[in-house]
Amino acid sequence: MTSKAVLGLSLLLALLGAQQSAAAQATVPVWRELVIYPADGAYPAELARRGVQGEALVEVTLDEQGRRAALVRSSSRSAELDTLAARIAERSDAATPVSGARSGLVKILFRKDHASTVAAKTCADFNVDAAYQAAVFPERDIRGMPVMVESIGKLIYSLHRDGKGRSFPGMGPVLDATVAACARNPGDGMLDVMRREALKLLER
Repeated sequence: MTSKAVLGLSLLLALLGAQQSAAAQATVPVWRELVIYPADGAYPAELARRGVQGEALVEVTLDEQGRRAALVRSSSRSAELDTLAARIAERSDAATPVSGARSGLVKILFRKDHASTVAAKTCADFNVDAAYQAAVFPERDIRGMPVMVESIGKLIYSLHRDGKGRSFPGMGPVLDATVAACARNPGDGMLDVMRREALKLLER
């Protein structure tokens, strides 16, 4: 067999192996989804301060003695978060077998902001998060960041409460204006900036 033929056969076998692995992974049941916040203690404050956030999908396998082994199947794009995710997924209260399966997936979401913390978030802190998002997830729209979703909900509620929400200007323009205004005014509160920019758009 020629060297080209050997190489071709090797590539074919590798491709088939990868397809089988992907197919096997697709059949692994999801055991649980966990959202981890800095207040939980498992998400170091230093990582949160640097805006390090993400999601990791971890496969947990149980041996005959019930011991767990964790393997990150989909990375959060942070080695530190992946290590934490594997550790969390191995815990007995996170990895619970479903229907007698010996292996399953645990999705770990590291979220810096919670509905209860958004009101105190500064633009400077948001700018750090936005910079991390742009650097690590360049294919994602900054407007889709979890903190934006939490904030827009609070904004809509406050505008309706004050009788100013009937003609809400639309999320896209408000979020774009908030990002720009926070870049100019890092000392301001993010939610205050969002409300101010929304009112400006309403007055047009």
